[in-house]
Amino acid sequence: MGIALLTVLSGCQGGTAANGETSATPAAATTAAAEAAPQAPAPATAAPAAPAPAATQAPAGDGRSLCAAGEDVVISCTLAGAEKKLASLCASKGVTDQSGYVYFAQGTAGHNDYLFPADKSAPARRFKRTQLGFAGNTGGYAYSFEDGGRKHIFYSVSGEMGLEEQGVMVVADAAAKPETALTCEKDSVIRNEDNVLFKFTRSWDRDAQLDKRGLPPRN
Repeated sequence: MGIALLTVLSGCQGGTAANGETSATPAAATTAAAEAAPQAPAPATAAPAAPAPAATQAPAGDGRSLCAAGEDVVISCTLAGAEKKLASLCASKGVTDQSGYVYFAQGTAGHNDYLFPADKSAPARRFKRTQLGFAGNTGGYAYSFEDGGRKHIFYSVSGEMGLEEQGVMVVADAAAKPETALTCEKDSVIRNEDNVLFKFTRSWDRDAQLDKRGLPPRN
């Protein structure tokens, strides 16, 4: 149902997403502040934390992304399909437009089928980030870049009726529909952005075409 909803909603682009966005923070341990009763025995096991519905925070280099240890995971997921390939947008610590690097990788652990840019050079505004807003309290965002006459889009959309969809599209120049459109497996999306990285990605230019038309329809 998520694919059908996303296809319908892609024609309704406009306005700011009603659910808004908040900056992501790195995973960190938290300690309960409630006071225990005097001489009360400690529980044998702690209650497990509830998982985040849209994404899980995880460190780079843990096998769930193609980002190396010591890098930040902007967004990553396992793509649906028998091959269990990964798609990851990664960044060096403290990256800026003129120093450090951001890159997109797609492939399996230890082997990239596709890497952009291949030299991991400074971003130099080659990546874009566009907020997506649809009717029905549905919204999200899309990271995009162009390479060889094709636009690559890594998107994340959520909204009413339990809609949660993330995926990667490749669209040829001026084409109405994507050449390829792969969705992320449920609960496989991870992010580990600190506030500095979040603000940096939010400073990227918006994609004018996505701003105007929204995500291209998948069928």
